[in-house]
Amino acid sequence: MQFKSIQLKIAVLSGVCVLAATAGLVGYGIMAADTTRTYVGGEVNQLTEAKTREALSTLASTQAEVIRASLNQAFDTARNLARNFEVVVGDKNNSTVAEQRRGQLNAMLLNQLKDNPPFNGTYSAWEPNALDGKDVDFKERRDLGSDATGRFLPYWTRDAAGKIAIQPLVEYDSKELHPNGVMKGGWYIGPKEGRGESILDPLPYIVQGKNVFLATMSVPIMIDGKFQGVAGADFDLSFVQTLADQVRRSIYDGKAAVKIISFKGLVVADSARPETIGEAFDKSAAESSSILPLIQAGKADVLSDKNSFQALAPIVIGRTKTPWSVIVSVPRDVAMAQVKALDAAMVARGQRDIMLQVAVALLVAFGGIAAMWFVARSIAGPIRAMTTSMGVLASGKTDLTIPGEGRVDEIGAMAGAVVVFRDNAVANLRLQQEAEASRLTTEGERRRNAEVEKTRAEAMAQATSGLADGLRQLSRGDLTFQLVEPFAAEFESLRADFNGAIVQLRDAMMSVTEASQSIDGGSLEISRSSDELSKRTEQQAASLEQTAAALDQITANVSNSSKRAQEARTVAIEANKSASASGRVVADAVDAMQRIEQSSNQIANIIGVIDEIAFQTNLLALNAGVEAARAGDAGKGFAVVAQEVRELAQRSAQAAREIKELIRNSSGEVETGVTLVRNTGDALKTIETYIVAINQHMDAIATSAREQSVGLSEVNTAVNQMDQVTQKNAAMVEETNAASAALAGEATTLLDLVRRFNLVSSPYGGDAADKSGYRKVA
Repeated sequence: MQFKSIQLKIAVLSGVCVLAATAGLVGYGIMAADTTRTYVGGEVNQLTEAKTREALSTLASTQAEVIRASLNQAFDTARNLARNFEVVVGDKNNSTVAEQRRGQLNAMLLNQLKDNPPFNGTYSAWEPNALDGKDVDFKERRDLGSDATGRFLPYWTRDAAGKIAIQPLVEYDSKELHPNGVMKGGWYIGPKEGRGESILDPLPYIVQGKNVFLATMSVPIMIDGKFQGVAGADFDLSFVQTLADQVRRSIYDGKAAVKIISFKGLVVADSARPETIGEAFDKSAAESSSILPLIQAGKADVLSDKNSFQALAPIVIGRTKTPWSVIVSVPRDVAMAQVKALDAAMVARGQRDIMLQVAVALLVAFGGIAAMWFVARSIAGPIRAMTTSMGVLASGKTDLTIPGEGRVDEIGAMAGAVVVFRDNAVANLRLQQEAEASRLTTEGERRRNAEVEKTRAEAMAQATSGLADGLRQLSRGDLTFQLVEPFAAEFESLRADFNGAIVQLRDAMMSVTEASQSIDGGSLEISRSSDELSKRTEQQAASLEQTAAALDQITANVSNSSKRAQEARTVAIEANKSASASGRVVADAVDAMQRIEQSSNQIANIIGVIDEIAFQTNLLALNAGVEAARAGDAGKGFAVVAQEVRELAQRSAQAAREIKELIRNSSGEVETGVTLVRNTGDALKTIETYIVAINQHMDAIATSAREQSVGLSEVNTAVNQMDQVTQKNAAMVEETNAASAALAGEATTLLDLVRRFNLVSSPYGGDAADKSGYRKVA
């Protein structure tokens, strides 16, 4: 590089050295800061990830324990029911009749459901004839929980309003698979096949008319080592979904997701997508299928990838071998938000430090360069001043002072030589100025005349070109064109008049267009309405003709009906008299038989109370025996007392049943007689009532028929008049339709004529300039 200035050369070389030194120092500082930030960020990231894993694992385990405790409550209840049923049914000395035994078991199921509000239902299902060997006697006894087979299958359920009802269980022996892969009868078939206690994966059931997802828990009933049935309870899984929603809202500002997955991989609850309950949890994410083996193995783990953390915690329910699992998922961005914020803060702090280092380095560099600049200037300044003076003198300017004149050094010698050149230049300049003055006088006058003529010609050409362009656009039908480029003063009024005319013409054509469109739309609407009215009028005329013919026929039928009703009325009056006499005789017989029946019922009620007392005593003794068995050796004495009370209650019940049977046999015949006499009286009263009603109806029919005959005649006359008026209306509508069609045609023709003009600005905007320098505006 060649320098044309000594000052510049000195300043640049010294500045490069200073900049290189400061750049090296700043670069090293930046590299050291970046290395430190990377190391700190990595360590903080690892520490935060470890803490996040630990927190998620603890959270998942806690929620798993909450769900396990709730579901185990149902398992404990089912297990107690199964053990109580084994004691009641396995007791060889229990002589309770079949219906009472089924009533006892139903009472236990109902009490457990009442005592456990979180339960959706309690149930029991028995093998054929396993309970009492009398299934055939209880077919379709739905009030006791039996279906068409007569098996004991009670299912006590509670709806959302708290109402409790009983119904027989269904699909208990079905091996059919639900679309989600769950065997519909798995809750019964699993324990029956020796797989012990069972919890069924989420399956939709219809309970009291409502479709709900239930967690069904079953415990086998074993008597003498043989499977006899199951007892169980179920939960409405909505409480699990509610728990998942609560956990989601309480962690990570609601940005996490909580799932409960069953052993088969079905969604029990999902805070993010509740609509997937009962579906496979890996249905929409193939990579999640690797989690299912961990769930089925009952393992707790925390998985992570570049997108999220997933914490798994097993839920071991009761004594089953099919654990469920809680999965808490947190997006990595959310879980590591603090790390990212810290890293961003460190980056921002580093950037501020870098900017400060750069600013200080630049300040130091500029200070050094400035110092070098002033040193170089003190050397090159006098030389530059002399060079400038010589340049000015060479350009013809002689009235200047030569710098350095009078100095004794080399600069002074150079100044003396320059002074000689200045004096010679002054003499030559004076001669040149005298000759130039004479020449300029003649040249100035000629140039002024030429400028005036050129300006006038350009103004004329501009005005002519603008008007020609405007007329050309007008001939094309473009009424959006405007002359916006100003003309010369003498032609400016011509441009304003042209623009005003275009605006007025455009406004007029736009008004015509709007009116034409309104006329066209209105005409089409009138035409369509007239056409529809014409069709409806024709249809109405045809309907009125048919109505008139039908009314003639109805008038004749009503007249005949009036005569027949009068004859039937006479016959009904005679029948009413005979029925009244027979009714009074039967009423006396009914009263006597009812008094006999009331006496028999009072005796039967007293015996029934004795029987109920014996049943309740037996049930209390049974429960006391169960509690004594639980107490072990400490309850043996109480168990003996309970057994004696139970035997006494059974003997009392047996005696009450024998007395009740004798009374039932003696009162059976009386009841039969009462029923026959009562039925006879009821039949006669019914006949009397019907005859009275028939008489009243016949009277009303006769009166109504006369009035209808007169009314129909008047209606027939009115319909004929309406038919004539409708025909006239149809003709008028056709004329209106033709006039509307003609008006629509004329409006369309007018609109086509107006559309030949362009009334709006171009799609590129009203300010777009054309090639001639003018622009179009709306």
